[in-house]
Amino acid sequence: MKTTKALCASFVLGLLLTGTTQAEDKKAEHHQHKEEQHFKVIVNAYDTNIPELNVEGVTVKNIRAFNVLNEPETLAVHKGTKVKITIENKSPISEGFSIDAYDIKEVVKAGESKTISFVADKAGAFPIWCQLHPKNIHLPGTFNVLE
Repeated sequence: MKTTKALCASFVLGLLLTGTTQAEDKKAEHHQHKEEQHFKVIVNAYDTNIPELNVEGVTVKNIRAFNVLNEPETLAVHKGTKVKITIENKSPISEGFSIDAYDIKEVVKAGESKTISFVADKAGAFPIWCQLHPKNIHLPGTFNVLE
């Protein structure tokens, strides 16, 4: 009887230890997955010419709109994640990539790529903007860091 109880106890203890190890492995796997996140951001310029536009009886001629946009506009990570962002500039001119809360102020020349790395150690929603051009030309994005 003592042998049977000892074997049962050993078996139960073995199952508990195996379950704990598997749970720890899954937790470590999840932590590794969360630990580093890579994004590719493409900076694109959109130059639009409208020779004539008639809205509600008002005619406007020779309209030109030039906008620059980061695609995707919004990036999201969990706090503590190591972030790697590759910025590819498809605009015909140099563009900036700034996240003030993380002291990031990069300049990426036309046709070039640049990779930046940092740890997202502050939670919040932070504007991504171009420090080189007016904000109405280079439309801002958002870097979201979740708790």
